[in-house]
Amino acid sequence: MSHGLSKYGAPRTDVTSQLFLLLARDILSDAQADKAGKLVSEISDWNEFLSLSKRNAGLPFVYKHISHHLRDKLPASEMSEIKSLALRQMLASMKLTTALAAFHRDCLDVLVAERDFTRVAKLALSHNYRFLFQTEDGNFATSDQDIDFIMRHADCVSAFNADGVHFEIHRHIEKTTPIFPVDIILNATELVKVGKQGVKTMSIAWHFIYITYHHSRHFWSRLHWVADLHALRQHENFDITQVRNLARQIGILPTVEAALAFAELTDKPEQWADVLGKTPGGIFLDACLRGLPGDHAFELESWDAMFLFDFGDEWQFDKKKKYSFWAQSAMRRIRPNEFQYKEKPRTKSLEWLYIVENMATLSGNLFKRFGT
Repeated sequence: MSHGLSKYGAPRTDVTSQLFLLLARDILSDAQADKAGKLVSEISDWNEFLSLSKRNAGLPFVYKHISHHLRDKLPASEMSEIKSLALRQMLASMKLTTALAAFHRDCLDVLVAERDFTRVAKLALSHNYRFLFQTEDGNFATSDQDIDFIMRHADCVSAFNADGVHFEIHRHIEKTTPIFPVDIILNATELVKVGKQGVKTMSIAWHFIYITYHHSRHFWSRLHWVADLHALRQHENFDITQVRNLARQIGILPTVEAALAFAELTDKPEQWADVLGKTPGGIFLDACLRGLPGDHAFELESWDAMFLFDFGDEWQFDKKKKYSFWAQSAMRRIRPNEFQYKEKPRTKSLEWLYIVENMATLSGNLFKRFGT
């Protein structure tokens, strides 16, 4: 049982990391607040703490809890700096929320069937949204051929509204391997409020299963992702039995169980030495402590050691699903994608050549795997 990250050295377990994971929740108990107070007094490099808080999306949590429970632990100048940085991050989040509410009002609910993806993209264009051709390049798609290809084939459309707010339109729930039963999830959606806008999204149970899949894929490297675990577990409609049953049906119950164990460990640093990298929850904790500094390069490099770029290791899913996951991932990988189109643009009538090229690449990779 592992996650293949040991080559990157030891995970960070110092006071800063302990405080981060303790504050990554909406509500602190009295005991947790007392523990946080002790940790705050032991922080030796406050500038580093604030810098890491900003990079891992933790400033709102830091400011909320320190201002409420620990204000007397810090000089006024440091409290003022935390407040200023947190307000900037919260204003950016509010701007994004407003933009998303407008997008949902004009174009779609949070979840739509894949067959409606192109229609949603066309609606976005009609409301003056612009599409990046590739996020890394920063170039907007301008020609009709480029935009048409993106709408029909891109797994994720990076869209910008007139105010420059960036968000993503995903064609699939998961990244590379079809795991989630889309029709079932669409039939079990719940209505939530984003501002004044009603939005249909996953049920609480499916939402929890999804975040354990998605956030573990990113090594729990952001504090708001860690906080999602606590927020959903505390929701009045959270049903752990239903969560486990659904996770078992799709084959990722071990991932969900590991996330539950990880959530229990986030405020218990006295137990970390006994579990880090040794138990399922400890493996998630280990990955989180490595990713918290916000090193994007670490995350990209670590994906190379993952199973189908979705799971840290094969212990995270039902072994009976292994070959079906492989097959489904292969079917998704042979489809045309924007990376090969950007390198070699082809008209719609010649797009079948991309499929041939992808099948050849996939076959070559399989031969290498079997050879190894």
